[in-house]
Amino acid sequence: MKSNNETLRYIYHTQGVCPPEIHFRIQEGVLKELRFVGGGCPGNAQLVSRFLQGKPLNEVLELLKEIDCRNGTSCPDQLAKALMAVKEGTLDPARSFQVYTDPLSRNRVGLIGDLGGRSDILESLIRKMRKKEVDIIYCLGNLTGNSLNNKDLLGLLRKEGILAIQGEQDWRYAKEDEGGDLPPLEQRESDYLIRLPQVLSFRIGGKRGIAFFGEYIQNLSGFSDFEPFALEMNMVCGLTHFLQDERVFPALEAMVPQFEAQIILFSQIKKWNHWQAGGADFISVGPALGDDGLAWGLLEGSGEEIDFRIMKVG
Repeated sequence: MKSNNETLRYIYHTQGVCPPEIHFRIQEGVLKELRFVGGGCPGNAQLVSRFLQGKPLNEVLELLKEIDCRNGTSCPDQLAKALMAVKEGTLDPARSFQVYTDPLSRNRVGLIGDLGGRSDILESLIRKMRKKEVDIIYCLGNLTGNSLNNKDLLGLLRKEGILAIQGEQDWRYAKEDEGGDLPPLEQRESDYLIRLPQVLSFRIGGKRGIAFFGEYIQNLSGFSDFEPFALEMNMVCGLTHFLQDERVFPALEAMVPQFEAQIILFSQIKKWNHWQAGGADFISVGPALGDDGLAWGLLEGSGEEIDFRIMKVG
């Protein structure tokens, strides 16, 4: 295990216990931000987390000895295995952000922006998109909002098998760091949000694409310019301020040949727009409900040809 001031993030996949994952950070040999994710008793998990956070690893390991629950193991036992794997160097730190790769090449993709917790809007858009025979629907973050329907919305996403990425609002909400007076989330919904990928990799036609929400990813602990698609995100967010500064387009075009993706989707600025530069397509996905009513995006690809349209819902 490295010994420095850096805070390293880990994800441990458990065996034989209810929560499938344990998320935690370690800084200078001290356990930080411990969280059991995806199942089990949330009350006990929170108590264990609060009790152990801030303690040195050796002290934590002593406390976790010989605790059994079922299947010859327990949540504390699985945490001990995770911490030992870190000490022994067999568990690598997790990337600062998660990338999910859509396994299928697509021809017609439906795009949904900021939903703000409105399950009724999502339901309406799904009906419209299915009538257009889209292959799949991508939701580009900020799924949740100041709404009593957040639970219904997240349940609908799961039920319909929609690929969603995490927006800044979702990330803060799941970490209970959103500020304001948003309704409390149940543990299942909070775990769902925290496990969402921040970046989606996909193929449409003959081109590779990525989708991400915005610049909060660059501020995640451990973000590196050498991570997948970091160049695309740095150029869109930092250099061009989400394609709002056309003076730097020549510099953007010069960097496009180094991109891993030729289609870049983002949604932080909450405006619909489409630019082409250096042979790449840059698409800003607007909110599901805007001043002009409901809208979604239709992205179609055949070979190297890409077509994007904003679909208004009357």
